[in-house]
Amino acid sequence: MQVTISLQHTPLCLLSADSIMCHRCFSAMGGCGDNLDWRMFPWKDCGDSQFCVKVIEKVGSEMTIIRECENVLQKSTKHRLKMPNLRRHGYCEPGRKNDKYNPLVTTTSKVKYCFCNDWNGCNTADRLATKFVPLAFLSLVMTLFLRKFT
Repeated sequence: MQVTISLQHTPLCLLSADSIMCHRCFSAMGGCGDNLDWRMFPWKDCGDSQFCVKVIEKVGSEMTIIRECENVLQKSTKHRLKMPNLRRHGYCEPGRKNDKYNPLVTTTSKVKYCFCNDWNGCNTADRLATKFVPLAFLSLVMTLFLRKFT
């Protein structure tokens, strides 16, 4: 007896969607600070946005974080004027400084925009690689250890 399973009409077909899904919250909301509680802020569809963005802004000694879709931030004059022109996956760039009294200074260190578009919910953390490198190293060591004794 042969059984055929069709995945055509299952939720797996959503993987081929054209839009990216991002976390959308700000640090004043509980669980949306530097470490995001992803269970409280599930992914939201960003429509025609190309990037998920994490905005880190330092005001005095405090740091505020905004996680949002690029197209939503573009609608805000504050972010549209400060958002860097260079937008690439994995880049964290300082915000633009639009100071008419000091036009030679073009960036500000108080605001940083981090862009990503490689997977849904990619605006979770600043440096995801730091979490995965120790795990990859551990699995390599375990693989070599097991090969030695088999």
